[in-house]
Amino acid sequence: MHAARQPGSSPGQASRVHYERHRPEQTALYRLVQQHAASFIAHTEASTGAALPQFVKDEFDAFLECGILAHGFLRLRCGDCGH
Repeated sequence: MHAARQPGSSPGQASRVHYERHRPEQTALYRLVQQHAASFIAHTEASTGAALPQFVKDEFDAFLECGILAHGFLRLRCGDCGH
């Protein structure tokens, strides 16, 4: 999580923390995996004659879900200091 102190607050003060999402779906790597993972898997399985291990397919799926709010998220806050 990327958090930054609000301008004008001192480090000792309980300050309001601003969160800014990383937006992985806007990166070149994300778009590359999204566009080509299925064809990579199909080509690899066809050329080797064997299925890729399930954990490899699961990792592609997990990568594409990571950081996308539609797949869930968790935000925590300290009850004592508010951070």
